[in-house]
Amino acid sequence: FAQGLPSGLLGKALPPLLRDCGVSLSAIGFTALLALPWTLKFLWAPFIDRFWTRRNWILTLNLIICGLMLVIASRDFSIWVSQAFALLMAVLFLMNLAAATQDIATDGLAVTRLEPHLRGLGNSVQVIGYKIGMIFGGGFLLWLVGHFGWQLSYSALALLIIPVLLPVWFMREAPVVEKNEIEKSVWQGWRGYVRLFTDFVSRPSMGWWLITVATFKAGDSMASRMIGPMLSDHGLPLADIGLITGVIGVIAGLSGALLGGIFLLRLGNRNALLLFGTFQAMGFVGYLFIASGAYGVSLLYTVVCLEQFADGLSTVALFTLMMGVCRKESPGTDYTLQAALQVTVSGFAATSSGIFAQNFGYPAVFITGAILTMCALIPVIIFFRYA
Repeated sequence: FAQGLPSGLLGKALPPLLRDCGVSLSAIGFTALLALPWTLKFLWAPFIDRFWTRRNWILTLNLIICGLMLVIASRDFSIWVSQAFALLMAVLFLMNLAAATQDIATDGLAVTRLEPHLRGLGNSVQVIGYKIGMIFGGGFLLWLVGHFGWQLSYSALALLIIPVLLPVWFMREAPVVEKNEIEKSVWQGWRGYVRLFTDFVSRPSMGWWLITVATFKAGDSMASRMIGPMLSDHGLPLADIGLITGVIGVIAGLSGALLGGIFLLRLGNRNALLLFGTFQAMGFVGYLFIASGAYGVSLLYTVVCLEQFADGLSTVALFTLMMGVCRKESPGTDYTLQAALQVTVSGFAATSSGIFAQNFGYPAVFITGAILTMCALIPVIIFFRYA
């Protein structure tokens, strides 16, 4: 939930907020570069695995996120854009850096604590918590801004992190388990550090799996980045955009995330990835009708809900198998390396979305997103055939 709050701003609320302030589509697309720490976090993941405790990392980094959110809430958003746009981007970058580093500790804790047969349901819980945070930090934030203004709204969201951290404060990590993990993940010098990564990627059939991780959500990142700006250009107020995409749509995503963990027990990893990926591509085809401008409210709600439902399904399926290939001695490092690869490719796709939309129109963005999603199913088939 705490990670979802800043991510909701960056992924859902920021594009329509910037568009409402007159920022160009190209510039909005390039704000995806704020996710660079999520791309590079594997570089410092071994240190998170090795030093301190995951509980301390989570507490400290989330307090830093809360402070940075309060800094952003200290002046009106339009003033940030008009007078201190570069400083706003810098603060958002630091907030992303803290959230990405906290994610290393959180994922390492999840891989360590969850038994293999519980990882599907565990990822459902994890994705649901994240998406609820995105509801508050994205769509609900837009609704609040429309009624109460930026400063009061974002200050209230920042303070939500404090009660969320109470369970972490009372959490106790088992000393023996933590001690054993630290001993297993010890590495000496530069060569030992590099070997942590090379040993992981050189495992049999890992190449096809890493291609799957890199491409599975790329089409989603490209297409979903332009949903908010498209609706804004069609004349929908920020409050309505927030309600449709950031609240109702994300609730549909929560349902998909919950059922994704349950379906995994029935379908298995291969069938789940293929089925959920196809469903995701179909959702973007639905946005072609929205991009034409000739649509009713019921069609808009249907398309948004179906696409977000498919996103919840596919995300849980991908994350669960990412946990399954992690080594016991370095779970945070292995999972983070995969997540960084996924975010890197998805980030390039999201960054190009603004230029793509500006030059070829919104329909081309959604067609391309659907095609990329279907192409990503090819390495899935190959990996499970030879793994």
